[in-house]
Amino acid sequence: MPNELYMNQSGPNSMNPIALIGQNVLVHYLKENHYRRVDFYEPIPPFQCINVGAIAAATTSARANITNLDQFDDEFGQFRLFTIDNVQMRIYVPAGVAKGMMKNIHVPYVDLNLPNRNSNLNLSEIFVWEDNRPAVEVINLNALGINTSRLIAFGFRFHTVALDQSTIEAIKTGRAQVTHVWCSGYNQ
Repeated sequence: MPNELYMNQSGPNSMNPIALIGQNVLVHYLKENHYRRVDFYEPIPPFQCINVGAIAAATTSARANITNLDQFDDEFGQFRLFTIDNVQMRIYVPAGVAKGMMKNIHVPYVDLNLPNRNSNLNLSEIFVWEDNRPAVEVINLNALGINTSRLIAFGFRFHTVALDQSTIEAIKTGRAQVTHVWCSGYNQ
């Protein structure tokens, strides 16, 4: 386990948790800041988090919420995503805020070749705060329709507790350490 833990970490170990038990985290969700301490965490093995279903040739699906990534109150999830079908997927974290969005283009975020380009999937990492679920749009660029469009997720689930006001002040003044966890894109 490395000494430094941070988002989108890559290296010989496939994935590390962003924070350890007892560490302070600052969860950023839209315009909210949640000062928390990690109470416990657990690894989540790979599982099919959504199957958007059949998609016609050269079509984009309707946006679908990924309810299987919902977390309990006071919890956040750290997930890496990949697809096992020949499609591209746009991820929205939360459902209304696009990930991989630039001024004039929305970069397709996950596709079948992602493991070839990014073997430890660190560029597909997302964070989910409580039940502020992400969403997905599936793009079929093939000349034929497809029957399934499955997205696989794996990672960690973190349970947190609120920090007392003195610790929050220490973090704000730089006297205490904190790990920033961005659970949404930037929203003005």
